[in-house]
Amino acid sequence: MFIIDKQTLADLNVTNSQCRDLFDLFDCTITLGGRDMLYSYFLEPLSAKSEILDRQWIIRFMQDVDITDILDKYMMQDLEQYLSLPLEPYSPTKTSYYLELVTANFLSADFKKRDLLIRRSIHEIAKIIDYLNVFLGAVNSQYPTRSVIVDYCNKIDRVLEDIDLGEFEKLLENKLSLELMIKYDYLFRNIKRNAIREVFTVLYQLDALYGVAQCTKGKHLVFPGIEDHDPGSDMIRIRGGYNLFLENPVKNDIEIESSGNLWYLTGANMTGKSTLLKTIGTCVYLAHLGFPVPADAMETVLFDGISATINLGDNISAGASHFFNEVLRVKHLAELLAEGKKMFVLMDELFKGTNHNDASEATLELISCLRGFDNSIFLLSSHITEISSFLKGKSAVMKHLGVKLDKHKGLIFTYELSDGVAEDKLGMWLLQRECVFEILRKAKSRQ
Repeated sequence: MFIIDKQTLADLNVTNSQCRDLFDLFDCTITLGGRDMLYSYFLEPLSAKSEILDRQWIIRFMQDVDITDILDKYMMQDLEQYLSLPLEPYSPTKTSYYLELVTANFLSADFKKRDLLIRRSIHEIAKIIDYLNVFLGAVNSQYPTRSVIVDYCNKIDRVLEDIDLGEFEKLLENKLSLELMIKYDYLFRNIKRNAIREVFTVLYQLDALYGVAQCTKGKHLVFPGIEDHDPGSDMIRIRGGYNLFLENPVKNDIEIESSGNLWYLTGANMTGKSTLLKTIGTCVYLAHLGFPVPADAMETVLFDGISATINLGDNISAGASHFFNEVLRVKHLAELLAEGKKMFVLMDELFKGTNHNDASEATLELISCLRGFDNSIFLLSSHITEISSFLKGKSAVMKHLGVKLDKHKGLIFTYELSDGVAEDKLGMWLLQRECVFEILRKAKSRQ
């Protein structure tokens, strides 16, 4: 199972009730079951290359078809209600139950309401099975090696086996005698209830993937190439990666090699360090969902999990400070690495909950300890530039996001990734430009 936790999901803005999130960007589902299915995809990234490629393929395929005829939000709600109707416990057979029901309550409003629900539901279930049987059968004949389609077809076949085709045609035509209604109600809600629920699951999966296909259709997204083994020196290559939540994002090229799998990213506040980390993390995360990513091109190896520590807060209820929460996050990561897990790690301004000297020492020691875990990737951002000279001997790749200082235009943030260490001292520059010290000196001289 792919390793991802609530903190990482929050840091990558996967699901956020306060603002628009990744789920919202990809949610064009029609049914409630389809929406729930899509949500489950976001909570359970894939680890197997075959599963990822299957999902990539079916999303591509869904971009060129239309299955909205069979996707009806309210119909599926009614059918879920119908499948949940129980048979009375005193009825030993399908016939005895309905005979008792008809003789006792034939003229009642409740009977007529239930009779209408049952007849309509049998007809609609037959329509779904027939539609999926034809649609998936055609896809399977064209792409017989696609295991996901074969699995879908097998689930449809399990419902159709032992069903009389002549009677099934009457179900499709909505011509149900009392005898047919009794027979197929008992069959659908009892004998084949689990099989029909599996068909509903297929429908919800198709709705979820069709929704993703429609949301991404025509947008500048690309399906990444996937490697499930060490391809050599390159672990991740992203060309023109950008942030999905920015209106006019700056694109960056990212290349992470196994010999340089630990980045030390520096830059002043507002230069875009956190945004860049989230951009790279989002690309890796979406790649493991089998979804397209915001980039011109991407190739990546697979990981066992993603761990992000970007917007970590205090845990007041547990009596844990920000710094102690950071310590616990690092400890959990250490345990995963000790188990041999291949992790993709994002750490933004780590150890900012302690004093500068302590944070510097802790950062140096952490980077020293992370050396040797060559199958994982570690992207660390920090304001602490003084330790850069020590890190060069620890196989750390120095990257920065620069800023241009203009006396008239002020700060110009490029948001462009560059090699080396950020040397900008924006604090003093801003204080001097705003004449803060001059104002204080003049005020002091007047006293």
